[in-house]
Amino acid sequence: MNPGKLRDRIKLQTPKKQSGPFPPLDDYDDYISIWAEARFLRGRNFYAAKAANVKTDVEFIIRHCEGLDETMRVVHDGKNYEIEGITPMDNTRSYMTIRAYEIKHDM
Repeated sequence: MNPGKLRDRIKLQTPKKQSGPFPPLDDYDDYISIWAEARFLRGRNFYAAKAANVKTDVEFIIRHCEGLDETMRVVHDGKNYEIEGITPMDNTRSYMTIRAYEIKHDM
């Protein structure tokens, strides 16, 4: 993987801790800001994912980072993405793939 392709700045956020009897709706704290490559699904890959009922819209390629999980969300270009899965790219575990889909609010 060419590290020069990591030219998109993304922010990973964690949900805020519950402080009262009601869970927070859309409150998130910034966890880390890192460089990534954003690969939006299109063409054959997009239609194959939709046929299999997979919600993945984008894949973010990042350097290996400990402590990430599916409860976090990604912020890229002002849009929020829900994380669907985090997998290592290869056996050396130097890069990771975050599969995510855009959160669209109907208000």
